[in-house]
Amino acid sequence: MASHELQRLCPGAGPELLALLDPQRGPVEPPNRSEIFGPERFAQHGRSLAATHRAERSRSRKDAFFPRLRENVRVLREAHRYIGAQAKTGYDVSPAAEWLLDNFHLIEAQLKEIHDGLPRRYFRDLPLLTDEPLAGLPRVYGVAWAFVAHTDGAFDEGLLTTFLQAYQHERELTLGELWALPTTLRVVLVENLRRLSERVATNKAARAIANLCCDRIKDQTPVELDELLALVERRGVARTFLAQIAQRMQDPRSPSEMRIRDWLRGALPDAALAQTQQPAEQQCDRLAAPDRQRRLAGDRCANQHDDAVVVERAGVRSRERRHAQPNAARDRADGAPQRPQ
Repeated sequence: MASHELQRLCPGAGPELLALLDPQRGPVEPPNRSEIFGPERFAQHGRSLAATHRAERSRSRKDAFFPRLRENVRVLREAHRYIGAQAKTGYDVSPAAEWLLDNFHLIEAQLKEIHDGLPRRYFRDLPLLTDEPLAGLPRVYGVAWAFVAHTDGAFDEGLLTTFLQAYQHERELTLGELWALPTTLRVVLVENLRRLSERVATNKAARAIANLCCDRIKDQTPVELDELLALVERRGVARTFLAQIAQRMQDPRSPSEMRIRDWLRGALPDAALAQTQQPAEQQCDRLAAPDRQRRLAGDRCANQHDDAVVVERAGVRSRERRHAQPNAARDRADGAPQRPQ
C-alpha cells in the first residue's frame, strides 16, 4: 500500500503523519473561498445565480443526497489531534492552526447540533440542480455554497436576506427549501472548515516529512526522494514539501547536502519563488482566521435566533403565493423539511 511506501521511505514518520499524507486519500480539496461581496454585488449575484439554477424533483429516493458529516467530523478531529501534537513538541503553529486548537470545542458543538437535527431524509424531497458543476445536489445547497464562498463563511443576516430576495426575484425557492436553508448553511460551513483544517494539517505534515528527510540526509538518495515526491504529489502538497527542503538546504556544505541540492534544482526550478509563496499562503489563512471567529459566533446566533425571521424576510414572495393555501396543502406542495415544531 502507498502508506507502507511512505513508511519505508521515511521510517521516522509517525502514524498521524502517514495518515495525513496517505496518497490514496487523493489531493486536498481547496476551501470554498471567492471574492468577498457587499450588498450590491450580492444582489447582482443572486439574480445571475438564480438564472442558471435549473432544478427538478428527484425521481429516485435511493440515491438521495446527504452531506458527508461523519467524514468531516473524522477529518476535523484528525487535523486537531495532529496540530495539537505538533504544538506540544514546540513546532511553530500558524494562526489558522492556532485558531483551530483554541476553538475546536465550538466546532464540536456545531457538529453535534447538526448531527442531532439532520435526519437522512432531510434533503430527499428538495429540488435538485440539473446542470454542472453541482448537478444532482439540492438547489438550496448550491445557494448556501455560493453565500459561504462570497462571505468567507462570516454569517451576516442582512447580506443573506439581500442575496435570497434577489435570487427569488428570478427563481422562487420552495418553502421547504427556505426552512432547510439555515441548517444547510451550517452544513456548508462545517464542510469548509474541514477543507481548511485538512489543508493546514496536511501542509504541516508535508513540511514535517521534508524535515525528516533532511535530518537523515546522509542516507537519503535522489531515487528515494523521487519516490517520496511522487507520493506527496498525489496528496497535492508536493510544492510545500519541496519548499521546505529548499529552506533547509540553503547553505549546503557536505557532499550529501550538495547532492540533494542538485536534485532539488531539477525538482523545483523556482525554489526562491516557492519559498516566498509559502508564507503568503499562510498569511491568507491568517487573514481569514478572524472571519472564522465571527463565523462561529454568527452560527451560534443563528442557532439561538428564530430561523423563521430569516425565512420570513427572504420568502416574502413565497408567502404571498401561498397565504391562501391551508397548511396541509402548502406542506404537501413544498415537501420536507418543514418548520420544526
